[in-house]
Amino acid sequence: MDVVTALRCSRMSLGRWGAVLLCVLCNVIDGLDLLLASFALPHFPAAFATAEEKGFLISLGFAGMAFGSIFIGPLADRIGRKNLIVASLLVSTISLAVTAASPWIQLVLLMRFLTGIGVGTVTPLSFVLADEYASESRRSVCVGIVALGYPIGSTVGGMIGLFIINSFGGAWQALFLFGAAISFIVFLVALAFLPESLTFLVGRAPHGADARIARIAARMGLTDVDPAAVPATVEPAASTDTKVGVLAPRYRRRTWIIWIGYATSSTAFYFVTSWTPQLVSTASGSTATGTLVGTILSVGGFVATIVFIVIVTRVAPTKVSWVAGIIACVAQVAFALTLANGAAIAAAALLGMSLQAVQSAYVASCTRIFPTLIRARAEGLMMGISRVGTILVPLLVGYILSVISPQTMYLSASVFVFIATGAALMLWLSTRRELVPSGANASFDAPFAEATPSGQRLAE
Repeated sequence: MDVVTALRCSRMSLGRWGAVLLCVLCNVIDGLDLLLASFALPHFPAAFATAEEKGFLISLGFAGMAFGSIFIGPLADRIGRKNLIVASLLVSTISLAVTAASPWIQLVLLMRFLTGIGVGTVTPLSFVLADEYASESRRSVCVGIVALGYPIGSTVGGMIGLFIINSFGGAWQALFLFGAAISFIVFLVALAFLPESLTFLVGRAPHGADARIARIAARMGLTDVDPAAVPATVEPAASTDTKVGVLAPRYRRRTWIIWIGYATSSTAFYFVTSWTPQLVSTASGSTATGTLVGTILSVGGFVATIVFIVIVTRVAPTKVSWVAGIIACVAQVAFALTLANGAAIAAAALLGMSLQAVQSAYVASCTRIFPTLIRARAEGLMMGISRVGTILVPLLVGYILSVISPQTMYLSASVFVFIATGAALMLWLSTRRELVPSGANASFDAPFAEATPSGQRLAE
């Protein structure tokens, strides 16, 4: 049996679950880094950074993420998933450490951009690698598990951030030193234990790499496989057009839909997670309250990801995205209207849960609707393009914070959630015939098959 077929058709082994958990660990850096940066904002001395510079700080982080996702991440389709993940983690570690030692806001801004590049490269590749080690019945589940990395990172970052701020008298530098230490640990673990994608090696490895494929396959518990065998079912374009892209006629419509949907949901998601500590502090007059609500958002996101993992065993991720989107619309409006009182805490929990569910569903959908040869490119482009809104919004917030109220900002941001929900519904309607729930008995090439006149499914 060839390796790719064995991966998709055999049961998940302990080694493969271990590979997925390593991807979770890599994705922790995304949530950790964002929360540390947002928690640091209220503690910058007035003489160190203005409100506009704080906006630039958040935006440059997202700009770096966009650059990493769009221009660096796709290189994984050529040089491998692991190599790029490890190198990017090292970049993040160094830039976080330099941030903590920066005497000028200008150097902090540059380091935020470099940190963003590292994080923006690691995040999509973590999802891709987990998907490529999953059996067909566990693909969306594994991607959902990796999505746990963000709320774990942000929750841990929030809790430890509170401790660090209280212990070091509000010294923001300590936050970034902590982030650098965690990033370095993840770098060492990934370097030593993260396996390269077997799916990538089979399709892209140079001649003579069969021994490496066999070694990793044995580690993953795959027996009776032929490392040199060509997959029995070839994904479209894999054998006929190696230059196919996400905007090829077959994928163009879904690509535009998922770009618009994920971009608008990310704009709302990162606006809420990045600015909530600052805006709630402004509305309530209490920095501690802002930090508390920000932490509750993260905890809600963690709970939502657990629920998502359970749901996608029976429901296609494309359907989950628009259902969660409707809940997010209601929760964001409720949060805006109750921002200055205790009811905002309950609204924040629901908002964190629903927005995280939308994000997870979009990511899981992307890994399912594109083939291996362009999967890293598709995931990277989707995440990179989504950063456009997240780059612009913090700049606008920084400039207009003294002009309109925080409540008005949250109500305005709900428009993005509405658009994301509509796009999710369109994606579900256009792909529901080919995306069966993960728990169903589907062939591993189901997303790339068409029905024959006899009713059988035939791979292209």
